[in-house]
Amino acid sequence: MIDEVMNYLAEMFPNPDPELNFETDFQCLVAVILSAQCTDKRVNQVTEKLFAKYPDAQTMSTLSQPELEKMIYSTGFYHNKAKNIWALCKTLLEKYDGEVPHNPDVLETLPGVGRKTANVVSSARFGANRIGVDTHVFRVTNRLGLVSAKTPLEVERQWIERYPNYVDHDAHFRLVLFGRYFCKAQNPNCSECKLAEFCKYFQEKSQKDSKKVAES
Repeated sequence: MIDEVMNYLAEMFPNPDPELNFETDFQCLVAVILSAQCTDKRVNQVTEKLFAKYPDAQTMSTLSQPELEKMIYSTGFYHNKAKNIWALCKTLLEKYDGEVPHNPDVLETLPGVGRKTANVVSSARFGANRIGVDTHVFRVTNRLGLVSAKTPLEVERQWIERYPNYVDHDAHFRLVLFGRYFCKAQNPNCSECKLAEFCKYFQEKSQKDSKKVAES
């Protein structure tokens, strides 16, 4: 089943690159932090101006937290994001010569960097065999019945245990794109999806619909 699912997603998204815009490891990390509870389109609008003036940890550290808040305000949760990014810049400069560590476990110790962010950045930029579990990955993997998990960490653990050949950048972004544009939280495109025969969500929904018709 997993091979059929991933082959289908590979056909749909042959080049599953991130939809966030960035040029460096540092910019990738900041963009992913800003993307929490925000669309990639909005983040790109913000980072276009932010990175033009403050492209690295050294220059961005010259901003005060209130100044940074104003620049990222529209991404939401701007106070905490600015606080974390400002602390991140200081930590990178003090401990890592302004460079982003490649090790995902080290990344996770940085201000504002959770497990999902660390996994996404390390797989996208450094080739780490990690799977980032955001809201799309969580939804799609559970709906398809590929995992049965109640938390992102459970999804990650089950995925690694069951599908070690698909713990990488491409698998992650294909799941993200599929969830974002097809297997949406509301009104998923089940009628056009070739994975319906595998899909636990679709099968349960069909059974409920059939029961409603029979009872009407």
